Amino acid sequence: MSESVLLTDEDRALPIKSRGLLEEAVKTMSILEDKKTMTNLKQADQDIKAGRVRDYAEFLKEPKDTDQI
Repeated sequence: MSESVLLTDEDRALPIKSRGLLEEAVKTMSILEDKKTMTNLKQADQDIKAGRVRDYAEFLKEPKDTDQI
């Protein structure tokens, strides 16, 4: 008589996890290839390092009719 091998819950979840990881990798690569996005991220990093930041509550207090949003 042959022995049956059943997949564990972890085995069945692996393709779903792998798909999610692959999708994240593709998104990351598309961001890294987008020069405008990377320039903006570098500028944001410089702003943070220079202290040009405000918390969310301060942001909400700003007038909504500014062109900075």
